[in-house]
Amino acid sequence: MNAAAIFVAFLDAIAFGSSTALMHHSASRAPESPGGARGLATLIRHLATQKTWLAGVAASLTGLGLHSVALALGSLAVVQPIVVTGLVFAFIFRAVLDRKMPQPRIMLWVVVVAVGIAVFLIGAHTNESSDQVSVGTAAAFVAVAGALATLTWWLATKATEIRAGLMMGVAGGLIFGMIASMIKVVTSSSSLWEALTTWPIYALAGLGLAGFLSNQYAYNRAPLSQSLPVLNVVNPVIAVTFGIIVFNESPSSDPGLLTLEVIGLLTVLTGVAFLAREEDDRPADGPRSADGPGESTLPPPGNHQSRTERTAVDPLAS
Repeated sequence: MNAAAIFVAFLDAIAFGSSTALMHHSASRAPESPGGARGLATLIRHLATQKTWLAGVAASLTGLGLHSVALALGSLAVVQPIVVTGLVFAFIFRAVLDRKMPQPRIMLWVVVVAVGIAVFLIGAHTNESSDQVSVGTAAAFVAVAGALATLTWWLATKATEIRAGLMMGVAGGLIFGMIASMIKVVTSSSSLWEALTTWPIYALAGLGLAGFLSNQYAYNRAPLSQSLPVLNVVNPVIAVTFGIIVFNESPSSDPGLLTLEVIGLLTVLTGVAFLAREEDDRPADGPRSADGPGESTLPPPGNHQSRTERTAVDPLAS
């Protein structure tokens, strides 16, 4: 394995965790977005006035740069398992922003998910990628994954808070898995001119915007324990699958590694299932706004209950 790629990927995980925590800290306190283009535009305008959120954007851009460097140095199967450990950093940084200790039960299941992802991807370890890219296959892969992400995102805007978080996690995982895949394609270009005159870099720009907006909606609608673990399960699976199909990163057929895959998958599913049952980490009192008292909260789509009523019905405190 490339030691430089591993080191840069670890720095990227820290940047990812801090970015997630900072943006979720602001978005979870913003007026609740009803979804759709107008709702997202209103949410982004509000968040753009929050210093914490802007710091999160800066951390996200830093992470994107580090991710690009890591993928230029190593394969998707090496980089993605390390990057998704940012899941643990995100929950730790989020607790720091709230000036409280992380909830032990949530951190336990966060670590379980992170370990499960690592074990699964060790079992799914592939050889280094080829320089040859199947352009047609890559385009078909992005088209199918993009359609699934769009459908899942649309369904999330119609769902209750609990289901919305899980669905947005799936949509985000599909999008960010494709982002990592497109970064790998772009950084594998033989020249800057080739990168600028082929479609992957423009697909990357569109996916980056989609992932950014998807995350803000997820942060606004649901706690990190609902969306982030699922996103970090789907993300590397999509990226590694892309590497196998498009870059011919051949997976191992060793029985021991296959056993690790099964154990890792079961561990991840167990951790995600228990995280989905944990309590929301939003403040229980006061308005959901960083601007102080008096700001109204928009009702979620298809549900006109008050936040108090939804708390009584749903297992998550809102």
